Amino acid sequence: MRLPLIGGCLCGSVRYEVHTAPRSTFYCHCRDCQKETGGPYATEIYVAHEALKIAGPRVSFAVIGESGKEVRRIRCAHCGSPLVTEFDAAPGFICMKACSLDDASDLRPEFHLYVRSKQPWDRIEDGLPQFPGDF
Repeated sequence: MRLPLIGGCLCGSVRYEVHTAPRSTFYCHCRDCQKETGGPYATEIYVAHEALKIAGPRVSFAVIGESGKEVRRIRCAHCGSPLVTEFDAAPGFICMKACSLDDASDLRPEFHLYVRSKQPWDRIEDGLPQFPGDF
């Protein structure tokens, strides 16, 4: 994967860079990701929080996750594009939304999470490992 990872929101108000290789890249089939993306899953990039340099107006929405701890979904304050998810259950790491990358052609997802929540019509036929919940 080419570094830095560069991306931002749809309107261009928020921009970011990541100069460290991701810990992992995966598909998340949880209901929250389905609702956030409008699709059957989100493609996520798991990186160290300190690796992300982000600028621009953002808003966040917090919910309590399966862990019982807070999950914050961060979006552009202007256009609402999903950008990052932070988890109190995983301090020091964040999930960047692959849809916010300027160029996602290098991504190679490694596994699927929360397949117990996948849509029944969604056929996973890529041969990647599948986990019923989180990793």
